[in-house]
Amino acid sequence: MLIKALCDYSALQENKTPAGYCEYDIHYEILLTPEGKIAAINDVRIPQIIKLKNGKTKINYFPVMEQFPVRTEKTDIDKNTIEHRSRYIFGLNYDKGTLTPTDATNKAVKSHKCFCEWNEKFFENIDSPICKAYLNFIRTWDPEQETQNPHLLALGKEYSNSHFEFGLDGSPETKLHNDSKFKAAYEDYLAQLNADSDSDDTELSTCSILGEKLPQARIHNKIKGIKGGMSSGGTLVGMNDTAFESYGKKQSYNSNVSEKAMQMYTSALNYLLSKRDHYKIIDDMTIVYFAMKKNDTEECNMFAGMFSGFEDELNKSVVTEADRNINTVMTQLKQGKTADMPYDHNVDFYVVGLTPNKSRVCQKFVYHDKFGKILDNVMKHQHDIAIGDYKRQVSIERIGHELISPKASKPKKDDENDTNKVPPPLTAALFEAILKGTRYPEELLSTVVARVKTDSDEEKNHFIKINDVRTGLIKGCINRKQNKEEIKMSLDLENKNQAYLCGRLFAVMEKIQQDSSEAPLNSTIKDNYFSSACSRPATVFPKLYSLSQNHLKKFENSKLRNYYNDKCLEIIDDLNGEFPQTLSNDDQGRFIVGYAQQYRDLYTKKSKDKPEENSEVKPEA
Repeated sequence: MLIKALCDYSALQENKTPAGYCEYDIHYEILLTPEGKIAAINDVRIPQIIKLKNGKTKINYFPVMEQFPVRTEKTDIDKNTIEHRSRYIFGLNYDKGTLTPTDATNKAVKSHKCFCEWNEKFFENIDSPICKAYLNFIRTWDPEQETQNPHLLALGKEYSNSHFEFGLDGSPETKLHNDSKFKAAYEDYLAQLNADSDSDDTELSTCSILGEKLPQARIHNKIKGIKGGMSSGGTLVGMNDTAFESYGKKQSYNSNVSEKAMQMYTSALNYLLSKRDHYKIIDDMTIVYFAMKKNDTEECNMFAGMFSGFEDELNKSVVTEADRNINTVMTQLKQGKTADMPYDHNVDFYVVGLTPNKSRVCQKFVYHDKFGKILDNVMKHQHDIAIGDYKRQVSIERIGHELISPKASKPKKDDENDTNKVPPPLTAALFEAILKGTRYPEELLSTVVARVKTDSDEEKNHFIKINDVRTGLIKGCINRKQNKEEIKMSLDLENKNQAYLCGRLFAVMEKIQQDSSEAPLNSTIKDNYFSSACSRPATVFPKLYSLSQNHLKKFENSKLRNYYNDKCLEIIDDLNGEFPQTLSNDDQGRFIVGYAQQYRDLYTKKSKDKPEENSEVKPEA
């Protein structure tokens, strides 16, 4: 489904890259004199002023995208028609402020030689000023004599990781890769390659994507831009082992994807991964999304915004305009105000999760539906995990943040493994549940429960960390699993579930302990008994009830003492005087929600029968 969708998307785009070309990011322009000397190296990156959360601004520089002859897919030294890499062009390495042609593997020398041999041969008969200047540069540049070149030294650390294009000094509009005579020569070269390919004994077969009889692709182009993948890219379709051979078909002939379809889907996916408004990175997974229309910017920005909103709080990253406006848009959607929105609710929308696996690209999930249906399902997700007044949406980043230990955010030593990320299978299953409106993965509930029981909140000096996001996730998991709204957004006095009642009772007992002390406590029963009470209530609650009775004796306000005592007895009465021996994972979730909702309720002044307290303390849950 994904390859077919990418081919359809490629066919829709008006400015698609023609066969034999690719779009590439360029940082600097090398201006050549007619004699092939470097007149200047200009920065062509686009500056963009970015507003930060603290009100300050910073300038980021983004490369420009240019259409180049297709780049090599090989990982070892190989030629490109018009080179963009510094080591190939100049034959020099940059190391600690110095330029040198020597290195341990002699790679700079070999790369420059490969560049010169191919490009000199290709350009020697092209008669145009820029092509002649380029040819003169190839013939006259001597790496050993250019180690002190001021233009290269001025680049500093940018030298090694930057990409270059060539222009003509005095004619800034003239670009080598756009020169008409060069393009004519390159088109002839491509035509000859195709003719040679057609003369081979390549068997035609029906393309599984396009349905036409076409030459099949032996090797598929690489996909670049997947987080964690190889810099040279990875293949989405490829068979490089005899175990994958069948009916005598080797390599990618097994996939029955034509050369034409391969070029279409790889160029479309690489295009999407080069556009920041078409992908989002969640831990180790790259999420790619697109709408089946020529200009899908509005839909993609809206989709990205639906999963944003908290990155600025957690990562101190840039707050985009979509992030600022998304809560307003979500409010309009909840109210059914969709007529004036610039989104096509009936357009087909695709969401794909990709991760790297050595030299391959793994498709973790692909989801396709009408954009309006996806909006509805995301709205349902936000409602299902909401607790309390439901004013703000919860981003996917915030959810991921709550699934790892706070200690995981601390820097690790070089020899320590990085386990501070949500496993890709869980992220993929969570995305599918959100987009489809189905049950959340079982692992989500067990992970949240485990984090609540074991994490500490160092800022508040507590050993148990409970917040609205974790509580809401538990609520959503249980409600979708039961296929009904078993747990409400706020405290539910009609909920007689034994685990939920135990959680409520624990919150009341903790409040009694806190109010019985004249000074703030360093730790409460939550810090010492919460995990045990959540797992095995019968072994802990008798002791906690005895402690709460001792705490009640310290109350000077008899009305408040009676209020809390009655509250305990009321809950115990609903428990029929017996505490559960053990609680399942689902029931532990109910315990946590019951605790959080009762704790919040105890700090509100809405209860008419609750006596006034001497002081007001803000709730932590």
